[in-house]
Amino acid sequence: MKVKGGGSQDLYKDIFDSFDVDKNGYLSVRELGKCMSALNKKISKTELKFLITCSDKDENGKMDCYEFSLMASVLHMLSIDDLKELREVFTSFDLDGDGSIDVKELGRCMAKLGQELTVAECQQLIDGADKDSDGEMSFFEFVVMVKQDEGFDEEKDLYEAFNMFDLNGNGTIDRSELTNVFRQMGKEPTKEELEGMFQQADGDGDGNISFEEFKAIMM
Repeated sequence: MKVKGGGSQDLYKDIFDSFDVDKNGYLSVRELGKCMSALNKKISKTELKFLITCSDKDENGKMDCYEFSLMASVLHMLSIDDLKELREVFTSFDLDGDGSIDVKELGRCMAKLGQELTVAECQQLIDGADKDSDGEMSFFEFVVMVKQDEGFDEEKDLYEAFNMFDLNGNGTIDRSELTNVFRQMGKEPTKEELEGMFQQADGDGDGNISFEEFKAIMM
């Protein structure tokens, strides 16, 4: 699956890979729960099942890396109740119930809402949201599109990712914090790897990574 864009998507992929214990390319409810706990997200088992159901187009009870990245990019701004409301809207657009919205479904639903869009305009909306280029809009692609219309941008996404590492909340990431996060993800970086990360990110050489420095290497 080819995904347009990069930046924080690479970070989310690393997190995903760390919790995909059986390396099958999916997160189960249990694996997703452990991931959310490591990221200090308190989510019940019922809510975890809801999140997976929202992205589970093939109904295998699991979440793939692409959908995980989309979910993670908006979860810090939306509650589960917010997602449930958006899910109802999405379901009303998904006329055939296949878990995605295509051009025809979008056009018909927009017409019901009193907005007559041409096929080209509908296609443009789909293309803007369809990051994996499968020709349709999944639920979390729909959520990202909605939040972008409300002023969501990648910097906010990156700030949430930065806060995952800034464990003491002082606005910088030090070597200890970076090591601890990688340990939570099941990885033990060597001293050389750690120094390499800091040499790349720590632009002013003060021994800490600020948000601006973090953003510079991620965008």
